[in-house]
Amino acid sequence: MRHDPARLDIEPHRTALVLLDLQNYNVHPDGYWMSQMPEGVERMRASIARTVDVLEAARAAGIAVIHVANQWRDGHPDINPYTPWMSQAKEAGRSTEGTWGVEFFEPVAPRDEEFVVRKRAVSAFAGTELDRLLRVRDLSTLALAGSITNFAVEGTARDGSDRGYRVIILEDCCETVSDEWQAFSMTQILPVIAEVVTTSEFTQALRPSL
Repeated sequence: MRHDPARLDIEPHRTALVLLDLQNYNVHPDGYWMSQMPEGVERMRASIARTVDVLEAARAAGIAVIHVANQWRDGHPDINPYTPWMSQAKEAGRSTEGTWGVEFFEPVAPRDEEFVVRKRAVSAFAGTELDRLLRVRDLSTLALAGSITNFAVEGTARDGSDRGYRVIILEDCCETVSDEWQAFSMTQILPVIAEVVTTSEFTQALRPSL
């Protein structure tokens, strides 16, 4: 069910590149998650390198770039206590406003003119201004990249699809904790709700605008 890249047609003025949870706690070699799974450093390094490339191409093509960050208030009063991963974040004191961990990872950090959306849940749409921002800018296509594939990326893709957006997944700009999880999400889940393409295929589709 993988999308045929030969048919990938993009309207740059109606497209947004959405980068999900590319924050220090999540992808920095010294961040929380890499300290828990050091083997993930190499996985993330390759994904981030490709994301740097696609970000450069998106900027050159003039498409909107939106950076999404997950964070909570100090003490985590805004988590859902019935959700295990949020309760675990509270116990670890993780991802709180004003800390180094929630800052964007420098190689893919936003520029002054780019949009930043703050979230407190899995989907970038849940309780945020993202939907309104996209609609007032008349943006109907979302190209998603980020971490973690079967969490923030998959959750945002599902939500975006349900809201009527065209969703494109930049397959090699997304990463998770294991080959098994990555493969399942990319072959069994995401192709049903989105177009799964590579960075090369996406940037090639942008070339008429470059």
